[in-house]
Amino acid sequence: MQRSILLLSILGITANQAGAEVPTVLDTVVVSATRSEQVSVPTPASISVITAQDIERSGARNVTELLRGRAGIQVSDLYGDGSGGAVFDMRGFGATAGSNTLILIDGRRLNNAADIATPDVTTVALKNIERIEIIEGSAGTLFGNQAVGGVINIITKRPQEFHADMDVSVGSYDSRTLTTSVSDRFDNGISYRFAAEARASDNYRDNNALEYQNAVGRIDYEHTGSRIFGEIQYTNEDLETPAALFAEELKEDRRQSAVVYADDFQDTDTLVGRFGLSQDLSDIWSLDVELAYRDVDRKFANSFRSGPVPPADQTRDVYTLTPRLIGTLPMNGSEAIFTFGADLEKTDYHLRSSLGTQDVDQLIQAYYVQGVIPLNPKWSVTAGGRWAKVSNDITDSFAFAGGGELDDEVTVGTFGLTYRPERSWRLFARADENFRFAKVDEHTSVFGSTDGLKNQTGISYELGGEWSGDLGRVLLTAYRLELDDEISYDPALFHNVNLDSTMRKGLILEVWAKVHTDVDVGVYYSYVDSETDSGSFAGNRIPLVAEHSASLMVDYRPIPNLDLHAELLYVGDQVLGGDFANEFPELDDYTLFTLSGEYRINGWSFEARVNNLFDREYSETGSTGYDAGFTLRDSYFPAPERNFWLKVGYDF
Repeated sequence: MQRSILLLSILGITANQAGAEVPTVLDTVVVSATRSEQVSVPTPASISVITAQDIERSGARNVTELLRGRAGIQVSDLYGDGSGGAVFDMRGFGATAGSNTLILIDGRRLNNAADIATPDVTTVALKNIERIEIIEGSAGTLFGNQAVGGVINIITKRPQEFHADMDVSVGSYDSRTLTTSVSDRFDNGISYRFAAEARASDNYRDNNALEYQNAVGRIDYEHTGSRIFGEIQYTNEDLETPAALFAEELKEDRRQSAVVYADDFQDTDTLVGRFGLSQDLSDIWSLDVELAYRDVDRKFANSFRSGPVPPADQTRDVYTLTPRLIGTLPMNGSEAIFTFGADLEKTDYHLRSSLGTQDVDQLIQAYYVQGVIPLNPKWSVTAGGRWAKVSNDITDSFAFAGGGELDDEVTVGTFGLTYRPERSWRLFARADENFRFAKVDEHTSVFGSTDGLKNQTGISYELGGEWSGDLGRVLLTAYRLELDDEISYDPALFHNVNLDSTMRKGLILEVWAKVHTDVDVGVYYSYVDSETDSGSFAGNRIPLVAEHSASLMVDYRPIPNLDLHAELLYVGDQVLGGDFANEFPELDDYTLFTLSGEYRINGWSFEARVNNLFDREYSETGSTGYDAGFTLRDSYFPAPERNFWLKVGYDF
């Protein structure tokens, strides 16, 4: 399969037809389509963009709230406030979604390649986001490891003129937030942006208090044909963790935490540094290079029902280098875009706990090429390939075998067609191979070595169409995702396994319409059939995946400067995490209603938001787990009931 797609890729890149006219395109910058800023790239993929205006009108407090309800994304938030590792699931992965959905900030990876810790999206405040680009579906060639179900790329704002702001918000559970930023751009090409955020909350559950601080500074210098930037960010999060409740505990008191978890916590300090260069080499070629460093120091205690566990220490140092050569070549009366790049990532990971030690030195090397080639004014081809290699040097006192060297390599390709019969329409079809490398805590287990897992591979087939115009947008995508050796945790064996072949197929519908000058309506629907394809669990549903989900969003501006926003979200029932046999009770479906409003006058903004207006008692996620007597039972993470938020801000 890999060879056939790479062959199609080569044929697509070399295709050329003369005498074509320039097609009419929409002026939309989509960074994620080619990993470089391009206008209206005719990519054969389902891409949604959430703009700064959309963010402002949504009334959301954080990225988690903003993405909840978007078509193709299912959110699992343990504590309901966006902290503690909310998971964004695209294409129906359930418990392993954090390793199969790639999260980026300005193109920098948040996912961990060496261990299964969830990407942290809390490090950027919504007010500092220019847009969020969502690639729905596999992007193995362009983004590589872990870009299996989709890619979420958060793009931060660039200064255009002097701007300063400050927001203060308060809410339920004694929650307080302060955000501030200042930025400017000078005539000499230098610009800067500094932003800070502090949050504190008792949160909905007992033993779930949060204290959070985040500060980021960035300086850019732009000159004719070149741009240089440097950025540094520090984040501290101290969070108490209440863990899950069994069914009878949930019925007794949804907000409680079992006594054994009274001292559980996770305290995380993160330091990020980035340096980047963009340079025009000629009228055709340009070079982008980014070097990044991320240092994470984490102390935590995650107890078992059988008794408390002493605190553990975890450190992670990640170094990345991502050079890209981008060529924009005249072809067939239009322009072809070629991207040649490398993703080099080195991770030093260490874990020290009462159960033992775990260390890994990991190196990932990947090289890729992708071309977007116009065949004529209406047709274009996207094709490419990636080669990637992972080298792991593991030392692990958890596993009986003690670790060792685990190396592997993979080659994937992509081929797609885009048809634009006129300005408003885009039809596409593609096949994209994907992969993800197994992580150190998947390769090993405290109850015995897994002797090294196979790396997960797969292929995604997609067919879709989009209509967009001044009055709205409609996007419909059908897909089929086939995986071999999917990596998943088996609670009965106490370690990770490679599943027999698994398959997802589904449909995603997005509709956004301006029904009146002052009224916008969005409708999102997602259907996913996620199941094991063979083996002893053949035909069973993949845990923690809702077959149906839908949302309705309405923006209404009754008078100047006043924005009202309403959201209705439905999420269908789900199999509990770890229940591949589909034997335990399911997570019930739920419907939530949210209202928010914002009024602006003379630089001031006043905002109010009500989440879960009808006070629904529900759990967004849950799993099977062992009680103190080592009996496997169903457990749940109760989500917050009705809660309120108020915010006051001033833009200077």
